[in-house]
Amino acid sequence: MTKDSSHTYIHLHRSHHADLLEDFNRTHLPHEDIYVPPQHQPLNPDDEDDVVPEQHAAFGIQRATQGQQEPAWRDLGLDRILNEGPPKNQRQNEQLSKVRLLR
Repeated sequence: MTKDSSHTYIHLHRSHHADLLEDFNRTHLPHEDIYVPPQHQPLNPDDEDDVVPEQHAAFGIQRATQGQQEPAWRDLGLDRILNEGPPKNQRQNEQLSKVRLLR
């Protein structure tokens, strides 16, 4: 959303620009047919009824919208902690006791 204090293309520098803008918006261009070469024209929907699709339409849509998911770390190693219990190493016990004393 633009604010009056921020400069945008709507802000006109000269007063006669407003008259030009109104004249430009008032004129309508006539509708013209545009020639499209046959190789660039879309297929006729009536002709597509005879063609069997290679895959189900919903499969392609789901795959396109799904995108790539970032891998997540799921192994916390809780089973190892439960099986091994507290540290058995004397050095690890000393480190844990120092941490407890600091608290």
